[in-house]
Order: sequence, then C-alpha cells, then structure tokens
Amino acid sequence: MKKRLLIIGIVIIIAGILSLLFAGLNLLGYYSVLDGSPGLYTSLHQRSIVFAVIGIVLAVIGVVCIRVRKRK
Repeated sequence: MKKRLLIIGIVIIIAGILSLLFAGLNLLGYYSVLDGSPGLYTSLHQRSIVFAVIGIVLAVIGVVCIRVRKRK
C-alpha cells in the first residue's frame, strides 16, 4: 500500500504541474496575442483560470497522498 500511495502521489503531482504549465501557456497567449477576437481572449483567460485551479488541487491531493504514505 505504501508504494501504491507513493506512485499515485507522484503521478498526481506531475499531472498538477502539467496543468499549471498549460495554464501559464494560456496566460502567455492571452497577453501575447495582438489581434485576436474577443472570444479568443475570453477563452484563453477562462482556460488559464480553470487549469490553474485544477493544477493546484491536483498538487495538494498528491502531497496529501505522499504524507499519508509517510504516516503509515
């Protein structure tokens, strides 16, 4: 069970980091696009917020999995 929690925690943390990187990429696109439509700006901003929240939640869940593993 200890190894399983460690593997799950690491995989979830990696998924959280990838989600945060994608949020940063969307935010970079939001600030870098010079001639986009208003719909493009709205979708880039919304995706950056959604993926940032998902990344933070996944990172916290991964850390909790690793902490629970260390307590057992």
